[in-house]
Amino acid sequence: MAVVDQGSKAHASSGVTQITPTSEACGSAATAGVDSSAAGFTIQVKDVPIGRVLSRQVADRIANQIRQALPVLETKPERLTPSLSQHQAAAQVDGKTVFVLSEPAQSAVPKDAPPALQATQWVNNLRLAFGAAPLDPSQVHMVAEGLGETNQTFGGIASWYGPYFHGRQTATGETFNQHALTAAHKTLPFGTYLKVRNQLNGKTVVVRINDRGPYIGDRSLDLSYAAAQCLGSDAVGVIPYQATILAPGFPHAWRENVVAKLP
Repeated sequence: MAVVDQGSKAHASSGVTQITPTSEACGSAATAGVDSSAAGFTIQVKDVPIGRVLSRQVADRIANQIRQALPVLETKPERLTPSLSQHQAAAQVDGKTVFVLSEPAQSAVPKDAPPALQATQWVNNLRLAFGAAPLDPSQVHMVAEGLGETNQTFGGIASWYGPYFHGRQTATGETFNQHALTAAHKTLPFGTYLKVRNQLNGKTVVVRINDRGPYIGDRSLDLSYAAAQCLGSDAVGVIPYQATILAPGFPHAWRENVVAKLP
């Protein structure tokens, strides 16, 4: 393991874990790219950037934690998940902590995001480094927000909107952010969470209703650009979709179907 300052060519003799200076994602849940020109320190495992922090001391500590967990990561990378703790961003394998982020990770995830979301990009990058598939973004979002599926579903045609509206005011009064996982619907209450499935490829995403529309043709849902990227619909424009209304529960388990128990 080695700590490499910006521009340094030093390498670790072990080649297992390196820290190099640096600076997104299917919304806030995908793997995160690393900007090598930005300030900070990026932890790399097997040449895969895992995540970035501003403090070298914190980077050293996290790298050491990951190195100590290498035996279990080598054999069970698919069991690596964010911790469900509401107090700290961390990762675990079968209940054993792999790393803890003592300061907000430098990524696309908002600093006030739930801890599980803050740790997700790191977890997905680490899973990829050891050959495991990344966590399903919808599953991550539901666990982090404590959401569960109801039996209320509907479908139709979904479009997306982005750059032209970015920075403008939505119907709720908040500023539209094309990189956030949101959507517009004509009648659903603001703040409603939906799990949206692209019927063409099976991809899903969790969005929050914060705007009204769409008002073109037979379209019934207008997704943010980030949500469209998650669904793979940013290129085709419109897709048939199926949506499930989500309700508040509490983080329960990493499962395929039931993610949170409802009250």
